[in-house]
Amino acid sequence: MTAGAHSPALADLSEERRASVRERLAATGRAQVLDILSPASALALHAAACEANYNVVTRRGTGHVDLPSAWLASLEPGQKQALGQAIQSAATDGFQYLYDNHPVFDLVQTGQAAPIWTDLLAFLNGEAFLGLMRDLTGEPRIALADAQLTRFRPGHFLTEHDDHVEGKNRYFAYVLNLTPAWRIDWGGLLAFHSADGNVAEAFTPRFNALNLLRVPMPHSVTQVALSAGAERISVTGWLRGG
Repeated sequence: MTAGAHSPALADLSEERRASVRERLAATGRAQVLDILSPASALALHAAACEANYNVVTRRGTGHVDLPSAWLASLEPGQKQALGQAIQSAATDGFQYLYDNHPVFDLVQTGQAAPIWTDLLAFLNGEAFLGLMRDLTGEPRIALADAQLTRFRPGHFLTEHDDHVEGKNRYFAYVLNLTPAWRIDWGGLLAFHSADGNVAEAFTPRFNALNLLRVPMPHSVTQVALSAGAERISVTGWLRGG
């Protein structure tokens, strides 16, 4: 893929910073790379993400469901309430999620993506970014990155999972956080689960930070509080084999 006029720019990561990330990934399988892009690039992506069209995604039964915004808007208040209650109930003891999605990778593949997202996917699959990911993770088989925009609004969540899907060749998951300011008590934390039932660690969605986690690794996104003063917007995907 060839980057265009809207392509993001990587910030300069010193060898000291790279070594720190490598060490952390080797020890725990997860790390947060702060200030991964130039500030202007991160702000431009955030502005575009705020204007993107999203579907609501969740699970029904054992499968993924996309709920178009227009369809949701057509529901009566009672229908919306019943749908929300069903989704929340399914999360009590099973894998469930509720958040907004703009499928960048799929839209680029079908030629329907806005230029900024076409350029972003080209950037994520360019040698500068993939080479950096191979360097930081020590995983030479990384050959491509897919991508989606995710937006977690108050009440949205993603319960425990480990990202492994047979045949997808996912080596690492990534989350590029785009919300300019976030408070810990707004929720939306990337929480890593330990075998003893505790939270081993949690990452706040800090602006312009790239979260990396080895697949498989049990984790969740904690529910965004009703009091949250912003939407948790990020680019997410997996670093995969070809």
